[in-house]
Amino acid sequence: MITANERFSGHESFICRYGWLPKIFHAISQDPLLLKQEEQAMHTLGIGRNMVKSLQFWAEATGVITSAGPKGHIPGPIGICVFGKDGWDPYLETLETLWLMHWQLSTNAGLAAWAEVFGEGKQVRFDRPRLVAALAQRGEKSSRPLAASTLEQHASIFIQTYFQAERGTDDTSWCPLQDLGLITAAKSEDNRILYSTEGNAPVGLSLRVFGMALVDFILRQSNGTFSVDFGSVLKGANSPGIVFRMDEHQLRHFIDAAIAGAFEGAMRFVDTADTQSVILLPKKLNSQYRLRLQEEALEHA
Repeated sequence: MITANERFSGHESFICRYGWLPKIFHAISQDPLLLKQEEQAMHTLGIGRNMVKSLQFWAEATGVITSAGPKGHIPGPIGICVFGKDGWDPYLETLETLWLMHWQLSTNAGLAAWAEVFGEGKQVRFDRPRLVAALAQRGEKSSRPLAASTLEQHASIFIQTYFQAERGTDDTSWCPLQDLGLITAAKSEDNRILYSTEGNAPVGLSLRVFGMALVDFILRQSNGTFSVDFGSVLKGANSPGIVFRMDEHQLRHFIDAAIAGAFEGAMRFVDTADTQSVILLPKKLNSQYRLRLQEEALEHA
């Protein structure tokens, strides 16, 4: 669904670089007002003014930190899960963490290109002009007119986030999310570069992160019933099937494995002649798997 408040800018032409997110999480944990003090932020983080703005953009978009208004920033729900006291990946070294951040960017961050390609799954094979045109259509609902250069840059940052043609010694063009292999590229017969997001096995996607995404999706979709049909989980907008590029077999395998593991008792799969659906029992769910619950708690902190 296209909304008027989707974002097409804010990243200051920089992709999210390795090391940025753990650094800002710990810096904000020590000084919530850091990003309100430009010179101090530049000194503490060791980067220039525009990079500080970009780092803040990516840290907020991935849920690593969250705005607390006049109080500055506080650790975000994903930041706590990953980089907190008992976080599972303090140095951002695992694909598991990257899948969680990919989910956040695609479904919860309000980023136009991510919503177009991975959230709603509208672009599976595309070249850059086609993506820009799709973004221009989305931008028609924007509260202010969008310059062509803004659309071009947003498309470019999106592609660079997931794809790098060649990795050299300079890491300025490397974003950790490239390691997920979600975008590949090939030349067409007329020498255009075509990008593809066609599904492959989601290597490194853990049952924990898959389960968190599934719970997130159910809580958004169920309208209080805590039940969604399998087809929606597979092909619905902002669903695990679409965002993680899963086929029917892969999705069913992950659901069954999650139910048999950490989500036993909190989730059921109903398979009858009439329907296939996933049912969530929220009261039996470990709170660590509820991103919405953590965000609500942070908002009231």
